[in-house]
Amino acid sequence: MLNIFQISNKEYLYYIKYLDLIPNNELLKIANIKINNLLNKSGPKYLDFFLNNSIHYYYDIFFIDFATRYFFKKSIIRFKLNLILALHEADYENFNLMMNSSTIKKILLDFTRFLIIVFLFPLWLVFKFIKLNFNKKK
Repeated sequence: MLNIFQISNKEYLYYIKYLDLIPNNELLKIANIKINNLLNKSGPKYLDFFLNNSIHYYYDIFFIDFATRYFFKKSIIRFKLNLILALHEADYENFNLMMNSSTIKKILLDFTRFLIIVFLFPLWLVFKFIKLNFNKKK
């Protein structure tokens, strides 16, 4: 049951694309070990199941990141995002990529993306709840 919280290759590629990192399968294995350790210490909450099942498309990561950063800070999904970022920061190639990719253009693009997510987040959340309820009735 707790295997559903493991980071799949597809989900990992979404995170990597979202965070603008270089994929590394060894870091993915380490991340999944750390997730198992966390789940063995404290079980997932209902919200964790909802958020984990909400990741179907790349754009879902934008909203999941916003939701877990500002509202659901203790969720397993927030732990996944922070873990992937921390592991990749420790990787030399990824660290250099992060350091060299900070430009004014990227900062303005990120700010614009943030504003769009803030306004669309309530709609996305309602859509996910409706989809969840619709899938339960089937």
